[in-house]
Amino acid sequence: MPSPAKTELRRRMRAELARMTPAACAAASESIRTSIPSLARWQDARVVAAFAALPGEPDLHPLHWERSKSVLLPRTDGENLIFHRVEDTAQLKPGAFGVLEPDPAQCPIADPATASLIFIPGLAFTPDGRRLGRGRGYYDRLLSTLPRSVVRVGTCFAVQMVAAIPEEPHDESVDLVLSSPA
Repeated sequence: MPSPAKTELRRRMRAELARMTPAACAAASESIRTSIPSLARWQDARVVAAFAALPGEPDLHPLHWERSKSVLLPRTDGENLIFHRVEDTAQLKPGAFGVLEPDPAQCPIADPATASLIFIPGLAFTPDGRRLGRGRGYYDRLLSTLPRSVVRVGTCFAVQMVAAIPEEPHDESVDLVLSSPA
């Protein structure tokens, strides 16, 4: 059962995101995308794990990244995220929660532990990397299994940056947060 404080913060963050116009989301997403190449591990990364954005999440356009990088995207499978190597948007299809997911018939399963970086969505982040997810625990379960050598990069819009997030023992943090300017 989620804490009342987390439930309230999720409600507040969803309201903030609902106030963002599509144009504001697109501009903020572009700002985040342009900051990705400045990440220390980005230049040498050969494998990068990311996500296909839901409405209200930064759209990183991971399949538009340099062809020199293999891109892994998740698919939900019960209570877990299964990552697949994806090369083209034609290999994606609507999946759980309406998000585009890799078609397992076209995309081989890949181990996210082989990635140099993993980009993580969330409803809220603190500057020191605490993360509030949507409440199902998909990313907390995933992150708890990844080696610390995989750099965890939280991505969010400026309105999603908060001073504090209530924590529970199962919550996983990120190493750094990429956010759009306020």
